[in-house]
Amino acid sequence: MGSGHAAVADSPAVITYRDPSYDVVARRTDAGGTAEFDPQAHRLANLHEITLGRWAPFNPQTDRFAGEYASGGGYARLEVVLGGLHNPPGNTDPLAFSPFVYGDHPVYGFIEIDVDNDQETGGELDAPQYRYLGNIARFGGIPEGDAFEHRVAKSGSAFDGVFGTMPWVERHGEEFHLALLGDQFSAEDIEIVTGDADFTFEAGETWNIAGTWFHRAHGFERYSLAMGGAVPGEYAPVCMLRFAHDLASDVTTLSLIFPLTNAAAAALTGVNPQSNNHDPSDQASINEALQDLSASANFISMFPTGEPEEAIILGWDGRGPGGYLQPAAWRVTALLGISYAVPGYGFVWTDAWPNVLRGNVNGENGVTYDDADEVTDYIASHDAVDGAHDGQAVIAGFPVEFDNHDLNHDGAVDTLDIWLVSTVGDLDADSDVDLADFGGIQLCAGWIAAAGATSCGLADLNADGTVSLPDFEWWRNMATGPVGP
Repeated sequence: MGSGHAAVADSPAVITYRDPSYDVVARRTDAGGTAEFDPQAHRLANLHEITLGRWAPFNPQTDRFAGEYASGGGYARLEVVLGGLHNPPGNTDPLAFSPFVYGDHPVYGFIEIDVDNDQETGGELDAPQYRYLGNIARFGGIPEGDAFEHRVAKSGSAFDGVFGTMPWVERHGEEFHLALLGDQFSAEDIEIVTGDADFTFEAGETWNIAGTWFHRAHGFERYSLAMGGAVPGEYAPVCMLRFAHDLASDVTTLSLIFPLTNAAAAALTGVNPQSNNHDPSDQASINEALQDLSASANFISMFPTGEPEEAIILGWDGRGPGGYLQPAAWRVTALLGISYAVPGYGFVWTDAWPNVLRGNVNGENGVTYDDADEVTDYIASHDAVDGAHDGQAVIAGFPVEFDNHDLNHDGAVDTLDIWLVSTVGDLDADSDVDLADFGGIQLCAGWIAAAGATSCGLADLNADGTVSLPDFEWWRNMATGPVGP
């Protein structure tokens, strides 16, 4: 069974990754699991597509967003398509809490980009618990591949603050990320292209927002020669992010266009190109940021700090940036979410890419009997941790704490999680997903987990705590028809 995601290569200059629209779920992270959030009032961020490519604007000075993907384009274009209306994020700092200042449906999260496809270089040292590796297990499985093996946080214990211990959740390999956070800009940075001037992002509107949206990985900062940022080593230049809602398709597209070279950066303003100077506060580009990594890595190799964290940058020693200016070849991951309605609780994560196969608790060879055995063994070894022998393993501190064996993210690993490994839509356990299983979903329509554990939990195919329309969509996409005579 596939993961439900496809990478579509439209040309050597551009690639599009497509995510199912029916896999959006709420994954809480708040202490106690009681902080207020309302998915009816504040839409869950639902990822549809991510596109990366080389971009050639028709006229960079007048409109960088008008142009075409082309192999000779001088810019990287990143597009993120979300289902429904989503507005720019407001500030979630408890001292200036205003997440809904630009509308009721702000989107938060990180799009992480690994330009050299090397998981050993780059990452997040200070707050990995807010990134893809730190949260993807909340979605019911572990992603497969070398980029994730020994790196995904399978439980809250992964965030021990010790760089050298496994899993290496700090070493994602990202060189850059798009930070969808409300402190990257202010209202004065907003250009309303289409729409009224009330500074509420509404259906059909388009805004261009200047801000420090696009950052080089923070793990490099303490070892980088870069200057001109808010802190030494930071490379987070001011750039333009467009929010555009389309009425006909009811999607919101976030578009970032960033220069690959300083010559392309100069073309945006019509001035002469500067040489690379390690300074993102003037002309900034992917090439300059990577050249700084190479020079900084060479410096650290000659004058080592003795810190194990310097390994994040050392792989760039001797690498020229020219071989890494093809956005369609970059590896990308995404973690998106919404804000709580009250301050101090972080984010509710709602969608991620690459997705995982629910039940693949070991991240190997899809969903197999080995995964079911692992869940069974986990229950047996943790059953009495809470003092009760009741056939379930309660996760203390949930949902701040979590565990990859808790497939439906309800705070306990129990029999339902074992069933969820083996069924994946096959409610009647006859080795197919057909109309009989559809009937089981119909009978359970409207069930909510809060009403108590029953066999209807198997009909909750997207594991969001209720049986509703998205579960029917899951069934439709997994249906195989009857097997056998």
